[in-house]
Amino acid sequence: MYLLVYKFGGSSVADAAGLRCAAGQLAEAAAASFHIIAVVSAQGKTTDRLLQSTAELTAHPACREADQLLATGEQASAALMAMTLQEMGLPAVSLTGWQAGIHTDGNHAAAEITALHRRRILRELEAGKIVIVAGFQGVDREGDITTLGRGGSDTTAVALAAAFDACGCRICTDVDGVYDRDPREFPQSRRYERIPYDEMLEMAEGGAKVLHPRSVFLARKYRVPLKVLRTGAETPCTVV
Repeated sequence: MYLLVYKFGGSSVADAAGLRCAAGQLAEAAAASFHIIAVVSAQGKTTDRLLQSTAELTAHPACREADQLLATGEQASAALMAMTLQEMGLPAVSLTGWQAGIHTDGNHAAAEITALHRRRILRELEAGKIVIVAGFQGVDREGDITTLGRGGSDTTAVALAAAFDACGCRICTDVDGVYDRDPREFPQSRRYERIPYDEMLEMAEGGAKVLHPRSVFLARKYRVPLKVLRTGAETPCTVV
């Protein structure tokens, strides 16, 4: 199965225009005969707004309830992306983390993926659907929703790419690759054409916001072909 995994960050799916742009990119990949899994983050500042709503009620929210709340942001994005694709005439289905078979430990707010059961996603792919997975979340042994922490959608995407032996994992953002400095602040910054896993991991652990360290670690461990690119355009990009 020739399969690509895409991940779209919150800024990429923040509004209707962003969703249509991302959906168009998926449509082009599907037209090239790839099976597609797309992982989405919560729209824009949704997670921050949910945290603010929590803070207005309690200074010490129960970890389980916080995860129940925060997971809704990615679930909404997944449903909206599926609707956007369906409106374009493309078969698509949205899945929560637990529906996608992502199992985790019980460490709320910083859960680790312990297993990934492929049956449901495989069934949807074989039916010809583009599968949209809510990032950042899974389910523990008690059946409770857990979240993977900030940047968890990157980890979700790389884990899925590894589990399905994907041809590649595309991390789609608002910049066209990995730079030596933030290109929005430093116009003369240099984009890397290629960057080794180890160097990317060092940059991520040092605070670079393009990729989460856990996702780079997983990509290195399982040799996942990883690209960082701007939403809506396959090139230019940075190959990790």
